[in-house]
Amino acid sequence: MSKGKRSKMIVLGIVIAVVVLAGVAAGVWFLALNPYRGTVNNPSETLALDTVLTRDQAKEDMAYVMEMYRERHPAWIETDEVRVADVEAQYLEELKLLDSMADEEITVLAEWQMISRIMHALYDGHSRVYASYNQRLYIDDFTQLNEIGSPVSIDGVSYDEAFKRFCDVYQYEMESFAEVMFKSNILINETYLRWIGFDTSDGIDMTFGTDDGELTVHYEFVPITEVKGYEGNTSSEESKWVYYEIDTENGIGIFTLTTCECNDEYKKTVKDFFTAVDEAGIQHIIVDLRMNGGGNSYVADEFLKYVDIDGFYTWADHVRIGNFLIKDERSFQKNHRLDPQYSGDIYVLTGPRTYSSAMDFTMDIMDNDLGIVVGEASGNLPDSYGDLLTFQMPNSRLCFSISYKRWFRTDESKTGQPLEPDYPCPSNEAMDKAYELILNS
Repeated sequence: MSKGKRSKMIVLGIVIAVVVLAGVAAGVWFLALNPYRGTVNNPSETLALDTVLTRDQAKEDMAYVMEMYRERHPAWIETDEVRVADVEAQYLEELKLLDSMADEEITVLAEWQMISRIMHALYDGHSRVYASYNQRLYIDDFTQLNEIGSPVSIDGVSYDEAFKRFCDVYQYEMESFAEVMFKSNILINETYLRWIGFDTSDGIDMTFGTDDGELTVHYEFVPITEVKGYEGNTSSEESKWVYYEIDTENGIGIFTLTTCECNDEYKKTVKDFFTAVDEAGIQHIIVDLRMNGGGNSYVADEFLKYVDIDGFYTWADHVRIGNFLIKDERSFQKNHRLDPQYSGDIYVLTGPRTYSSAMDFTMDIMDNDLGIVVGEASGNLPDSYGDLLTFQMPNSRLCFSISYKRWFRTDESKTGQPLEPDYPCPSNEAMDKAYELILNS
C-alpha cells in the first residue's frame, strides 16, 4: 500500500471512529441521560373516572410513577432529603391496600387517589398527578362563592374536613397555597370534588353562613360557559396577562404580570413601561405578581435590564442528569443593561398565588435588596424542586409531573424560609398598602 493510500485510510479510520463515538454518545444521552426521554407534550384524555382497571394494571401504573421518581427526581440521589423514605413507605402502603381489596378490579378514580397519596408525601409542589380532560364540568352558579365566600359545609361535610381531605391527596409546599387552590379550583369542579371523595351523581349541596342564617344551595354540573356568575369571557384589561398603568398624579408606575412568559409581547411591554416611567419622571414603581402562577424565570432578568444595577445574585441549583447530580453554586450575574435605566424605588406585591417563577422574580428583588415586598408569602418555597417533566400512565392515562431540578434560596442565611414580605398584609390589600408606603415616604 502506498504512503498516500495509507494516510487516507488512517484519516478515514479516524473519521469513522469519531462518527461512531458521536453516535454512541448521542445514544447514551437520548436513551439514558436525557431527562426528557419518555415525556409527553400533548397527552391523550384520561380514562373516565368510573372506568374499571384490573389490579395488575393499577400496579403497573403505580410502578411507572415510582420508576420515574427514582430515575429523574434529584431527591432520590441526594443525601439530605428524608421525605424520599416517606414516598417509598406510602407506595408500599398503597400496594398493601390494593392487595387487601376483595375485588380484583379498581376504578381510575381510586387509582388516582392512591397515587395522589404517594406523591403527596414528598411535598414537592411541582411533582403532581392529575386527570386530563378536554372538557370539565363546574357547579352551575358561582354567585354565592363570589358574594358570600366559602361554604361552611359541602354535602354535610364541614369545610375543614373537606379541606383536610384535599390536603391528604394534594401535592403542595405551603398550606396557604393549598387553601387558595381549594377555594378557587376544587370546590367548583366536579372532577376534583370526586377526587376528594364526594358523590356528584345527583349534583352537590353547599351550605353558606349568612347574616340571615344558613343558606343551602343545590348545584348541578355544567360546562364553564354555562355557569352563572362566570366572568372568564371578559375582554377587558383585566383579562390581559401583562400590562401597565402610569399614575401621574401620585408619581407611581404599576406593572402587572399574571403569567411568566418571556416572549416578544412581554419584552415590548417592559420596554414601553420603563419608557413611560422615564418620560413621566416616575420614581416609584409597583410590580404586581399576586395572581402569577409562574412560567419562565427569565422574565425577571428581562425586567432588571432596565434597573440601574451592575448585576444581581442568582440561586444555586442541582440538576439531575441520569444518575449524576450537576451542582451550580450561587453566582453573581452581570446585568445586560437596556435603556432607559431606572433608579427609583421598587415595590413587589405578592400572595399565595405568587408561584414558581413569580416567586423567583420576587426573590431576585428581595434577596438582592433591590426593593420592598408587600402582601403575603408566596405559594411555594425558595428552597424547592422544579422544572417539571410530564408523563402519562400506560393504563389509566392519568398524567403526572416529576421535577428534575432543585433550587436553593439566593440569600443562604434564610435557607428553608418562605418569602416573608417586608410589609405583611392580606394580599387583596397589598396595592393600598404599597400606595400608603409610597405616599407617606
